[in-house]
Amino acid sequence: MIKKLSTLLCSFIVLYGCASKKVIEGYPQVTNQSKELRIAQVKKINQWKINGKIAFLQGKKRESASLFWQFNQDEQKQTLKLTTYLGINVLSLTSEQGLHSVEVDGETYQGSNLEQLIYSLTEITLPTQALHFWLKGLEFSSDDQIKYDDITGLPKKLTSFHHGQNWQVNYGKYQQVNDVILAHQFSIKQNNLTIKITINKWKL
Repeated sequence: MIKKLSTLLCSFIVLYGCASKKVIEGYPQVTNQSKELRIAQVKKINQWKINGKIAFLQGKKRESASLFWQFNQDEQKQTLKLTTYLGINVLSLTSEQGLHSVEVDGETYQGSNLEQLIYSLTEITLPTQALHFWLKGLEFSSDDQIKYDDITGLPKKLTSFHHGQNWQVNYGKYQQVNDVILAHQFSIKQNNLTIKITINKWKL
């Protein structure tokens, strides 16, 4: 997987630096929405779909791919696909009712612990369960803490002690999706691992 993804990093960095120009016009005007109201709105989002880019930077390793991720909390289903810019499948994940199936290099593997399964196959730490909440700017556990922007009132940084590791999520490029304002750019750090996500499109 590393060989397949590493060649995409340079192009991804360009995309990451220039992505998402459709930032809300009059962005400071969104400050009239209270933090409590936004949290209540976001907590109601139980189904979402995202398309974008993801990159993993760890030590000398540089890996990136196109990202498709669909999640349905009510039905406990999700689909996650990482592909090259030519559309070649690098990793494909499906989850249903706690059973996870991951396809890598034409081989399929199954397990009940998704994070361990992904790491055993790719040596990549991907806190998938927590990310269901973090991408929306919500705490995953009581240990999570969110710092809000003084001007916009939107999540600026989240810190978490997740599975014995310290994580930090930085948010940027907010846009309005339906009636909710969501981040479209993320920098997720844990020790020497950085995961960068740029979302081109949210669908709720």
